[in-house]
Amino acid sequence: MTSGLDNLSLALFTALAPAGVVAFIVLALARIFAADHDRAVRIDRIIALPFAVALLGFIASATHLGTPANALHVFAGVGTSPLSNEVLAAVVFLVLTGSYWMAAFKVNFPDALAKPWLIVACLAGIALLGCTSQAYAVRTVPTWNTPYTPANLLLAGLFEGAVLSQIFLTAAKVPLRRSGAGLTGLAAGGLVANIAVMVAQNTALGTIANNEFTAATLAPHYALIIAFYALAGLAAVALDGWALRTATNERARFIARIIAGVLAFCAVFAGRIVFYNLHMTVGF
Repeated sequence: MTSGLDNLSLALFTALAPAGVVAFIVLALARIFAADHDRAVRIDRIIALPFAVALLGFIASATHLGTPANALHVFAGVGTSPLSNEVLAAVVFLVLTGSYWMAAFKVNFPDALAKPWLIVACLAGIALLGCTSQAYAVRTVPTWNTPYTPANLLLAGLFEGAVLSQIFLTAAKVPLRRSGAGLTGLAAGGLVANIAVMVAQNTALGTIANNEFTAATLAPHYALIIAFYALAGLAAVALDGWALRTATNERARFIARIIAGVLAFCAVFAGRIVFYNLHMTVGF
């Protein structure tokens, strides 16, 4: 058994990186279908923010390796180790997004180069989501090796990423009318679906055991965490919905969306801490 606090770095990674990827994909699509050049330029500048979110998560996870030299051993397992595949996917995604952001500082950055670059970066982001969701499919850790693990990670990333993307689009001065309603609906859908997954996972914990205890004893307050996740998440969605009102001024909208982003992160991070508390091997 390990403590969630001992795995704080990995909890930060899985709370930040998937959301950063989702937010990047949203901004990339907004950039690809931008109605005018000035809007495209503003989005190019703001793409630094979802990149920074994903990068911060990756840096946090790197501290889990102990020393930078251990990263070389991680890459040695590419193709055979889910963890190595995840690290490689993260590096590829970050290189593509970071290099795009730096290249896009040219005011006349051509669409013929920008759009294919963004599409490839989005595909790399999707690959990262897939690799991260499968990184915990470890047969000797029955509490992690369940369908709930990838579902929880992906749905949490969808929820938080949809909330964060509205902050970034607002910062880029992109009008959020239909797109804002769509993103708020996406966040709400991801939230509700993940609450259902967490409830089902909590119910199943009593059926998982090793030679010493059942998995339920590792997270006795999981129901309270689920309640916090639901309340904080619903508050975030409600704030984003309120920000869509035409009568709301721009400053108030931006502040509401920032608060929504903080609430979404706190909700997801709390859930990830519980996930690492659930580490239990088959024998002991």
